[in-house]
Amino acid sequence: VEMDKVFGIENFQRDIIWRIGWVSGYKTQAKNWIRNHDNILYYTKSNKFTFNKEYIPYPEGYVRRDGKKPKGKGIPIEDTWNCSENDILNSIQIMSFSKEKVGYNTQKPKELLERIIKASSNKGDVVADFFCGSGTTCVVAKELGRNYIGCDINEKAIKITTERISKQ
Repeated sequence: VEMDKVFGIENFQRDIIWRIGWVSGYKTQAKNWIRNHDNILYYTKSNKFTFNKEYIPYPEGYVRRDGKKPKGKGIPIEDTWNCSENDILNSIQIMSFSKEKVGYNTQKPKELLERIIKASSNKGDVVADFFCGSGTTCVVAKELGRNYIGCDINEKAIKITTERISKQ
């Protein structure tokens, strides 16, 4: 992987699999494998990095099996984002009629990037997306008070990203 050459294989942290949505309608008629997920490669610049684990708060009155009050922040949200019944962000997607759509084929939802950016950085940190596509990472990073770097080889991607950032 080229990213390993750039960042170092030791800085590869995770391959985040994002389920695009549910397969229905015309997608079921495809004469090829159906694209229903994207891979998001998560690298850090060193082995000292931020990870703000997410928790679902314990329900009011919750007690453990032994009758004691639980310690900690709540129920940890698992790394498998689309399979856990405790996952409040189950199947994050952009609906075909969403106002969020900007006409870029591989656009990611703001909600997805918000979750990743909040977990992997703090305000004032730098977030980089070297395949920024529609610019969602840059837009969300800016909204969350992070600095950002967005790159893409596609001129359409640069145009869309620049327009989205300038509207903020």
